[in-house]
Order: sequence, then C-alpha cells, then structure tokens
Amino acid sequence: MIELTSVLLILLLFVFPLPIFAASLGLFTTRIIYNKYESFRIQPAEGKKSMIAGTVLFLINAICSILLGAALAFAVQYFILDNFYLFIFNFLFCSAISLRWFDFTHNLYRQFIFKLIPNKAFATSYFVNCQGFRKRGGFGLTPVYTDAGTLNLEENRLVFKGVFREETFTPSNVIHIEKQSFEKIKIHSKQNDLKKPEVFLITLKEKFYPFESRQDRDKIFEQLRSQPA
Repeated sequence: MIELTSVLLILLLFVFPLPIFAASLGLFTTRIIYNKYESFRIQPAEGKKSMIAGTVLFLINAICSILLGAALAFAVQYFILDNFYLFIFNFLFCSAISLRWFDFTHNLYRQFIFKLIPNKAFATSYFVNCQGFRKRGGFGLTPVYTDAGTLNLEENRLVFKGVFREETFTPSNVIHIEKQSFEKIKIHSKQNDLKKPEVFLITLKEKFYPFESRQDRDKIFEQLRSQPA
C-alpha cells in the first residue's frame, strides 16, 4: 500500500507539479509546526527558555539558507542561463542543501546555552542537543523533553549535563545504540519509571558543517559500544 501510494504521488508530481509540490510543502510545514507545538507543550517549564531560543535560531538559520539559495539562483540566472524553471530549481535545491548542511547560528546557540549552565571543563566533551522520547506502542515515539548541554566521556560512561537534565549512559542501562546521520546518535535505554524517556536522540552541535561531526559521532559511538559490561 505504501509503495502504491508513493508511485501514485510521483506520477501526480509529473502531471501536476506545482499543485502537488505546494500541497506537499504545506503538509510538511504543518507537520513540523505540529511537532514543535507538541514538544513545547510537553517540555518542562525549566527548559522552555532554551527550547524557544533553539526554535528562534533555527528560523534565523532557515532565513539565511533561503537568502543564500536565492543569491546562488540569481547568480546562475544572471551569469549562465536566464530560465525561470532553472531559477526555481536552483533556488529550492540550494536552499535545501544550505538548510541541511550549514548551521549559521551554532555558535550563538552554544553561547546562549552556556549562559544558562556552568561551562565546566572536561577531558573530552561535546556540545549537543539531547531529546528524550517514550515509546508509544506501535505508533512511534512521544517527546518527553529537549535539552542542550555537554556530553562528557568519563571513563566507562557517557554523561549528558544540560540546562535542567542529566543523563548517564552505561552498558548496564543501554539496550541498543545506532547512528542516525553524520551528527546524530539514537540510544535505547532501560527505564523502570514509566514517566522517564526510553529513547534518546543525541545531536552534535559542534560544527558549522554537520557532516564534519562524523568523526566525533563515531568516537562517541565506539566509546559506548566498547564499554565493558
């Protein structure tokens, strides 16, 4: 059923490109806004300030990406080929690439978070986002909180110290760990308390280019995976 729906959407995209693209963009935007609203509604009061800052800086980053995409599209139109459809394609493509691979506001975000928490020195630490989720039966994950701070490699464990939460990951409480992207790691943990998150998404926020975090991601991954039980 999913494959048939995908094929149908692709065919409709070729037949009615603009209406289907507009509808898809609208649905995608609505989903993002709804997820942000749900996360903010559930977010603990002490973490709302950092979450608002992260959302505002994400919007600023999106605006910068759109401006960069427009500038590159105009450059191609002016210097290479004056074609409307090529301009639209270049604008969308460059904006999407910029939004995914450029983080214009990562230093501002780090400075804001470190004003809320002490910037302690550790032998090896990384600035990260930590999102906690609970399993929702067969319907995916429910957000519990979003925090930001440092992920510290301390001997045989990983310790996250954020604005309002601390989480410790050791072989005794980690069920499974997986790589999600160049800068993301998902950790499945054991929890006895039904109100505590079971799944954690760790996102490295160290670099301007997220793909440059791959080496750090691998180091964190190996640190946890190779810990003795």
